[in-house]
Amino acid sequence: GDIRGTSATVLFVLSRGWLLLYLGWRAHERGGDARFDGVVDKAGLFLVYWTVQAFWVYLVSLPPLFINGSSARPGPFTALDVVAQAGWALGIVLEVLADFQKAVWVKRGRKGHFCSAGVWRYSRHPNYFGELLQWWSAWLFALSSSEKVGGGLSDPLWWLCALSPLFTTNILLNVSGTGLAECEGKSLKRYYEKCPVEYAEYRKNTSILIPMIGYGGVPLWLKRTVFLDLERYEYRPRSQGENGASQARGEIKKD
Repeated sequence: GDIRGTSATVLFVLSRGWLLLYLGWRAHERGGDARFDGVVDKAGLFLVYWTVQAFWVYLVSLPPLFINGSSARPGPFTALDVVAQAGWALGIVLEVLADFQKAVWVKRGRKGHFCSAGVWRYSRHPNYFGELLQWWSAWLFALSSSEKVGGGLSDPLWWLCALSPLFTTNILLNVSGTGLAECEGKSLKRYYEKCPVEYAEYRKNTSILIPMIGYGGVPLWLKRTVFLDLERYEYRPRSQGENGASQARGEIKKD
């Protein structure tokens, strides 16, 4: 059989299998999924939610579908194939590790108010970075499976598969109620109320996505561009009375 198709299928099943198990376990632990609390009793709206999620699953699946649906039989793995496949696998490992470490931290009583254990010491959202790394890598891995004579770069179907990482990136970075839009911004209020100094220090020295060491020394303009630590993800207190939050924001802006 085609090793590209087989490896793509295995990685896809591992990735989505873990997500299914983790979200199922989390919903069980919490007694449900709060994202659907306002729609479970509204059949029409609930159908819309599930339809959108089904569409998301289809878009995410485009690279492995492209690989397995191709009749092309490319030669041995290229350097890009190796790097892309490794990136896909690394993204899965990182997401699983981040989810597991966060779950253990929660089970142990949420010591310290915010999670900085394991990979969370080097990224504020390592699980999201793992998810993004997976689908950008999967798209690149699909390049060699193009049936186009001129190569994948001239194949509109391969470019169409970019909807997989692009859609996921948009969901995690921009859509309200999900990803960074949900975890950052106003959701940070609890940290600035309970441990403003500690959290400001963590935020200043910890990358928003890419796990790394030395983030505190990165210029603010680079954080705002290359590292996607955008200003809209900052907490904006509504009243001047929230002194702790205001002070913490000031510390962050001084980096």
